[in-house]
Amino acid sequence: MKALLLLPLIIAPLLLSGCNTVKGLGEDISGSASWTQEKMSGAGGSSASSSDSQYVKNPPEFPKSN
Repeated sequence: MKALLLLPLIIAPLLLSGCNTVKGLGEDISGSASWTQEKMSGAGGSSASSSDSQYVKNPPEFPKSN
């Protein structure tokens, strides 16, 4: 039982290490949600690889908070 509770505590920091801040995590989640919504709606044309490369080169901009 202890191992079951300890496992998420060990894995969570490893998964979140790519995001330096909570804001960065929010941007990652928002970007993933936008990309998923675009793919599921069929927007972006028939060439998925070109759409993906454009997204990577030009990620969405998020408003700056004060």
